Amino acid sequence: MRLLHIRFFVSFVHEQGTYLRFHNLARALHGLGQRVEVYGMDHVTTSARRLETRDGVPYHIFPSVKGSHTLRLLHPFNILRMFRWADSGPCDVAHLFQPFPVAGWSWRCCQAGVKFYDWDDLWVGGLMPPPASLRTWLELSVIRHGEGLLPAQADHVTACGAFLAGLARTRGAKAVTVLHNGLWPSPPAARAAARRALGLAAEARYVGFMGRTCDELGWIFTALKVEASRFPALRLALCGPPDGCLDGLEPELRARVDYLGQLTPAQAREFAAAIDLGLLPLADTPFNQSRFPIKYAEYMAAGAPVLCSNVGECGVLSSRFPWVLNAGKTPEDWGRAFGAAMPALMAGSLPRVDQQAVDADFAWKSIAEKLLQAYRSRLPRHLMEQTSI
Repeated sequence: MRLLHIRFFVSFVHEQGTYLRFHNLARALHGLGQRVEVYGMDHVTTSARRLETRDGVPYHIFPSVKGSHTLRLLHPFNILRMFRWADSGPCDVAHLFQPFPVAGWSWRCCQAGVKFYDWDDLWVGGLMPPPASLRTWLELSVIRHGEGLLPAQADHVTACGAFLAGLARTRGAKAVTVLHNGLWPSPPAARAAARRALGLAAEARYVGFMGRTCDELGWIFTALKVEASRFPALRLALCGPPDGCLDGLEPELRARVDYLGQLTPAQAREFAAAIDLGLLPLADTPFNQSRFPIKYAEYMAAGAPVLCSNVGECGVLSSRFPWVLNAGKTPEDWGRAFGAAMPALMAGSLPRVDQQAVDADFAWKSIAEKLLQAYRSRLPRHLMEQTSI
């Protein structure tokens, strides 16, 4: 079976959020012998147009004009820059990640045998707040246009879970494949070594939270405050959210929190190995119903059981895993589940993660094989019979 020439069109190339989805898919496809290229924008405005190789994958990176994060994704100059410099010649697959014009226009114009659109977050009606000004109203309108039309304009949609897959179908998607966010199977770091590397207390019992989306952090702080007096060895390790998330915490509670700031992907794996229980609180909102947090699999990859809300794709999957503790859908549910888990946490008797089962479900290689099958199923027969483009 011939190898495919695949182009990913993305809106940013810094290592957070959706980057961890498209980069790992590109890396896994490259590992399967496919020819993969990524075209994306650098939000560092002083950078230069360049070619980088990341884990064997070539990245064609273009600098951005100045402006807010959202404005850069929609700015006409950025759209024109990427359109001018991105290769629009023949390829087998063009795959667009996220509904932003900065990458979307080049994707539309690419001479691909088949075009895919990846949907991993609900922006309008989900992540984005109601507009507060004419500018934010215009930004929201452009993104709404993309989320409304791209599912039907693509030959195939990939979605991170059932919620967005269903929404894509209602918006005219011709075919949909669910691709979860995954992990790279490897022996987790030893807990003691990971704690030393991160400066965490050797003898404490740690619950841990990592991630930029921190709307529910208050649930964790409240539960920690309730249980702190019962369990003196209990501590919270925290990475990812801005340091302002700790503003207003009582001194006694703040003293129980080890805030590690922003970590690299490699350090995040150490973080997950260092904790005793991963925390994933999710309010029952359209945004959380639509997404599949990368930390869900990353906690398990490091051997950490997870206390997780029963919301969205996480809620769909969690009943299969005895090491995922159901924390309901409300702050009250979360507090009760947190408290119920503490005796087992302190005794070191939380359910053990079955690493082989986790790897079987979430290995990036397996997810990429599923994606490759979708590519080949949608390519016209005459292209599949050609030699590689």
